[in-house]
Amino acid sequence: MIFEISFLIVGLMQVIAFFILGTTGFGATVISAPVTNGLFGTAMGVPYGTIVCIPFLYYLAIKDRKNISWKDLAKIVALCAPGIFIGQKLFYSISPQTAKISIGTMICLIAIMNIHKYIIKPLVLNEVEDTEAPDTITPDTITRKIFRYGCLILGGIVHGAFTIGGPLITVYTLEAVKDKKKFRNTMTSLWCVLNVWNAFTQYQNGAFTLRLGSALLVAMPLAAIGYFLGMRFLEKINRDQFLRIVYMLLLFIGVNMFLRNVPSDMLKAVLITTSIVFVGYIFIILKKKNTNKEQIKNA
Repeated sequence: MIFEISFLIVGLMQVIAFFILGTTGFGATVISAPVTNGLFGTAMGVPYGTIVCIPFLYYLAIKDRKNISWKDLAKIVALCAPGIFIGQKLFYSISPQTAKISIGTMICLIAIMNIHKYIIKPLVLNEVEDTEAPDTITPDTITRKIFRYGCLILGGIVHGAFTIGGPLITVYTLEAVKDKKKFRNTMTSLWCVLNVWNAFTQYQNGAFTLRLGSALLVAMPLAAIGYFLGMRFLEKINRDQFLRIVYMLLLFIGVNMFLRNVPSDMLKAVLITTSIVFVGYIFIILKKKNTNKEQIKNA
């Protein structure tokens, strides 16, 4: 075994990343990727992110197997599997940069719409809606089904091509699995399948080295601390709080994916446009808030 200070730095990052994983069932690799890949390089950082998750994923999947939506997990695997193979074939004909910009934009839009619904409306505008009440659940229309399954199939394709399909698969699972625990455990079970597949591919490509093994030994105890704290935290929050965390995390993933791939000559225009839209949105929210206050006074 060898030791480098970078092993400890990346290991400490796993405390935060695995707290997120223990709470939501996804996001650990994306949260820690800037530090992991920055210090290790992608050749070691990518397999590191894959392998460090596997023991914890299997622990939770086995321990909480009764709280897995097996029906939805079967759908995810069945619809993603063909897409993964299609994506692998399309790898050389699709620009990774274009794919990441497109997926990042889509994820941002989905996250922003739901942040407005679960954060802005109840916490800023004081428009309270009990999303767990039966009479407030949105009907499962044909349009919603097409959107849900479309995200799942597209997620399989882009995951096969560039291993970035996770956010789209998450969108499907959020729509299909309403219970917070079942959502987390279903996502965890999916990563059990995908991470083992990715690890096997990485092993075949010669990614497993003594340096990687040593870094993983340092990370595992630290990752365990974050993971079990995240599991405990999930028990203390309700579904709306859970969804707020999940959609904020999705927004972070989408913004990160977009900004890291948008061409530098377009970045300034994108930032200016986004700032104008954001200011307009803030203006609308403040106007709506004042209107709501007036209605309450006059009631």
